[in-house]
Amino acid sequence: MTRKTNTQKLGDAIKDVMRLNGMEEKIDEHTLIRSWEKTVGPLISRHTTEIFISGKKLFVKVDSSPLKQELLYSRTKLIDDLNQQVGKVVIEEIVLK
Repeated sequence: MTRKTNTQKLGDAIKDVMRLNGMEEKIDEHTLIRSWEKTVGPLISRHTTEIFISGKKLFVKVDSSPLKQELLYSRTKLIDDLNQQVGKVVIEEIVLK
């Protein structure tokens, strides 16, 4: 007689607990924000004064109007690149201030 076991890898169990408690989304958002400098480079990152996510929107405040314009033109690519860093869709829009 074989015994059925209900086993799961520890990493998978932790991911399940985080997902059930709503923590996975916050971790994804944090990962995306941390990937900002890697995605845009150190020069643009130095001019970023505030960055946060709310409702699938990434809010970015920059201290340079010309830089803001440049980021507006490349918004779609930035969204794709940032989401790719996380491996899933975390943001759908970027709001520049």
